Amino acid sequence: MQTRLFFRWLAGLAFCLASQLTAQASHILGGDIAYAPVATGAARYHITVRLYRDITGVDQPETTLRCSRTGCATAAPGNFTRTLRLSQRVPGTSLGCYGGYSYEILLYETEEDLPAGQWTLSVYAENRAAGIINIANSVAQTLYVSSFLDNAVVRANSSPKFLSTLLPYLCGNNAQRYSFSAFDAEGDSLTYSLVAPQGSTPPLGQCGVDIAGELAPYFKLDKATGALTAPETTIRTGRYAMAARINEYRRVGGTWQLIGGVTRDVSYVAYASLNKSPRFTGLKVGSAATSQPVDQFIPVKPGQTISVLLSAADPDAGQAVTFSSQAPDVVPGLRLATVSATEARLTWQVPADLPLGRYTATVAAVDNGCPLHASEELTLRFVVANQVLATHATPAAAATTFPTPFREQVQFRAAAGQAIEVVDALGRVVARLTSPPDGRVLWQPAASLPAGLYIARTTAGHPLAKLLRAAN
Repeated sequence: MQTRLFFRWLAGLAFCLASQLTAQASHILGGDIAYAPVATGAARYHITVRLYRDITGVDQPETTLRCSRTGCATAAPGNFTRTLRLSQRVPGTSLGCYGGYSYEILLYETEEDLPAGQWTLSVYAENRAAGIINIANSVAQTLYVSSFLDNAVVRANSSPKFLSTLLPYLCGNNAQRYSFSAFDAEGDSLTYSLVAPQGSTPPLGQCGVDIAGELAPYFKLDKATGALTAPETTIRTGRYAMAARINEYRRVGGTWQLIGGVTRDVSYVAYASLNKSPRFTGLKVGSAATSQPVDQFIPVKPGQTISVLLSAADPDAGQAVTFSSQAPDVVPGLRLATVSATEARLTWQVPADLPLGRYTATVAAVDNGCPLHASEELTLRFVVANQVLATHATPAAAATTFPTPFREQVQFRAAAGQAIEVVDALGRVVARLTSPPDGRVLWQPAASLPAGLYIARTTAGHPLAKLLRAAN
């Protein structure tokens, strides 16, 4: 046992030393940009640039924000730059018991007048780290990150805010979960996608340019929630780059329009380690005696307080798990409290004026493995609606629903010739069907219908089947 632990420590130390060497080339691991109006209806915005810094590299006392109106490549009147001084240094995060791969978060803030237009807010770093596996000659590539605001369509708008600053990493070959999920204060519709990391050059108005390479090796992004998952597979150790884009839509004049968006571009590492990641093993809502699947929607009403009990365990003998979440800093009314060594309670007092829609929260479970910690970050899904739907189909109907979850089509049973409604988690009718003589109903929704939980019910409101559509 001691020999095995020694080699685990030695492998971790070797990779950490390699990380320190490459950090001399570039100390910035990634970043994102957020914005929010200073007052309702105002054209003045508070802008926050967040950069991740490898603590073994040089400090970053300032950065340059570029604000380009009517497209990032247009040298239109009103474009400007601002040199931003460091305003806050968030305490560092270490992924190991001996320091290891450690980083801190640097915040730079300013208030600027942004008259109506299509604004691109951007920053760049001189170069990326050397040896990034999915970017050829990465040390010669710059890091460019941007956000978009169309305040010609919507006078004032806050960008989506990321719920977690925990950088993804792969600890060994086991399955792991992280999150790029975000909260939107206005209840706008958010879509998530993996995009190519970008580079740029310093002149004002220069757009970001996609860098060729594989998108986010090992990771898959949920387009509806921003959850990141990596399957159990053999990994190639080293450093990688990954960028995720959140686009923000709002119904304006009867049509959905793109009104904003943010991008997070980060580095992540894959370690060779025998340490297994903790696993969330249970999720109980309210006073429920049994657990529900961790990826199932949790219905709640505006003004209601809901409690979610989470259980987690670590497969490695003798290791302890701790719970943490930064979502309470972003989502109003959200709190997390540790209940025991294996349980934590998330409580959400939903604001009475919160717009109806779908929201997420993140909770991380981190072990105390040595020399490298392992972790899992869970993305919880909430549906805020005035009327909480009944979601309990009869056992017979549940048994005949196939497949679960589904993508292109799903089959369930009903009485012959029965009129059926399919509703989304907000109670909105998305389809009307009539069962055939044999009672076997086949539903093939449009490809544009988002992933999530749907309920098939009679027109009188009696539930027939739960239909869970997975993201493509």
